[in-house]
Amino acid sequence: MLLSNVLKNIKEKSKLNLKKFNPEIKGIDCHSRYISKKFIFVAIKGFNNDGHNYIKDAIKNGAILIIIEKKNLRLNLAKKKIHFIFTKNSKFFLSKISKNFYKNQPKKILAVTGTNGKTSVAFIASEIWKNCNYKYASLGTLGLISNKFKKKLNLTTENSIELHKILSKLAKKRINKVCCEASSHGLAQYRLDGINLDVAAFTNISQDHYDYHKNFKNYFNAKMRLFSEILKKNGVAIINSDTAESKKIINLCKLKKKKVFTYGYNSNDLKLICYYQENKFQKVMIRYKKKFFEYKIPLIGDFQVYNSLCAICLVIFSGISISKCLKSIKKTTQIPGRLENIKIPKKIKKNISIFVDYAHTPDALKKALLILKNNSKYLSVVFGCGGDRDRKKRSLMGKIAHNFADNVYITDDNPRNESPKKIRKEIMSKCPNAIEIDNRYLAIKQAINSLEDGSTLLITGKGHEDYQIVGKKNL
Repeated sequence: MLLSNVLKNIKEKSKLNLKKFNPEIKGIDCHSRYISKKFIFVAIKGFNNDGHNYIKDAIKNGAILIIIEKKNLRLNLAKKKIHFIFTKNSKFFLSKISKNFYKNQPKKILAVTGTNGKTSVAFIASEIWKNCNYKYASLGTLGLISNKFKKKLNLTTENSIELHKILSKLAKKRINKVCCEASSHGLAQYRLDGINLDVAAFTNISQDHYDYHKNFKNYFNAKMRLFSEILKKNGVAIINSDTAESKKIINLCKLKKKKVFTYGYNSNDLKLICYYQENKFQKVMIRYKKKFFEYKIPLIGDFQVYNSLCAICLVIFSGISISKCLKSIKKTTQIPGRLENIKIPKKIKKNISIFVDYAHTPDALKKALLILKNNSKYLSVVFGCGGDRDRKKRSLMGKIAHNFADNVYITDDNPRNESPKKIRKEIMSKCPNAIEIDNRYLAIKQAINSLEDGSTLLITGKGHEDYQIVGKKNL
C-alpha cells in the first residue's frame, strides 16, 4: 500500500511531501524487533518502556518512516535519509494508520466493557450466534473464537495493529458478526480506535486496575471512551440499568448522540421481571416491546443472568430476533473458568463440589462466594492476588474471604516481579485464620483433601488459565 493511502485522513501527513516521498509500505509496528524493510515504526512511550529509545534499531531493521511524540528528540543518523512525523499521541496515530493499512472490517462489530462479565457476555453472544447458524467471532480473554477455529491471544484487548489485522482477516472470511472485549487498558491506550463500532455494552464497574489508572475516576473515564469516542455516531449503547453509574453513562451517551438501550430491573427496554433456579438451569422472565418472554440458561449465579441479558441485547442489535435468541441461549455451554463446575474424579469417594472462577476483584470474589455459600453447608476457597497490580484490593479480598468462606487457603497467583510472600501477607492482614500455602498445586490439593461430604470448594483467580507468571516467565 502506498504511504499516501496509509496516511489517508491523517492531518499530520502535511509534514511530508508525498509527491516526492510516497513509497510502498510493507508493514507497521511499534516494536523495533518486528520492523522490516519499508516499514513504518511508531515510537510509543509505554508503561515500562519507551519506543523512542529503539528508533535506531528500527531504522537498522529497515524502517523508512518514524512516528514520534517527542519534539526535541536528538538522533545521530549520519547521512541516512529517514523521514519523521511528529504527533501528540502516538497510540492514537497507530490506531488510525492501522485502520487504513488493514482496511477491511466485518459489517457488524460489537464491544462490551465493564469490570466483570466481559468474557461471559462475549461467550454467550457467540453461543447464540453459533446455535443460530451464523458465522461469528469473539475476541477477548479466552482468545479468538469462531465457528471453525480458536486461537490464543496475548491480551484481553490486543494492540491496535493486531486487532485491525484480525478484523481484516475475519472480514475476508466473510465473518460479519464480531464481539470484542474492551478492557480499560485497551481503551486508555487507544487500541480500539478506528474500529467501525456499531454497538457498545456496559456490564458493571467496581475497583480494579488502580495500579495503572491510579483511581476510580481515571478507571471510569477510560471505560467511558468506548461510548464517547469510539462508538460510531448513532451507534447503540447498551447499559445495565441496575448499576449506580447507569444514569451518568446514559446522560453521556445521549450527549454524544448515541442511541441508548438498557437492560435490568430498572429498564423499560429489556426489563428483567424475575429469575429462579430450576434444576441445572436458571429460568428468566423478561419484558421486551410490551411482550413477556421466558428463557432458560444453564449457568448459575445472578451475575450470569445479567450477563445473559447483556448478550441478548448485543445479539438483537446484530440483526437477530429475540425469539431466535431465547430459543438458542438454552444451548449455551459452560464458560471456561467462569464459575465452572469441575467434574469430580471417580477416585474421590466424597459428595463434594468444586468450582473454578476467574474472580480477581473484590466484587467478583464476593459474588462467587455468596452464590456458592447459599447452596453448600461448608464452603472453602483457594485464592491469591497478582503481583505488580492494584495492592489496595489485596486486604479487601482477604476480608471478603474471611467473612464469606468457612475455610480459606491463601496461595500464589501470578506474583510477577513482587515477593509472593509479601503479597500473601497483605491478603492475610484481614484474613488472619487463613491457611497459607505458597505452592498453588499443593494448596488446591490440601483444600480438596480437607473437604467433607456436602462441602464446596471455590478456586479463584486463574480461571481458564493454565500457567503462573513468575518474574517475566509463564510457568
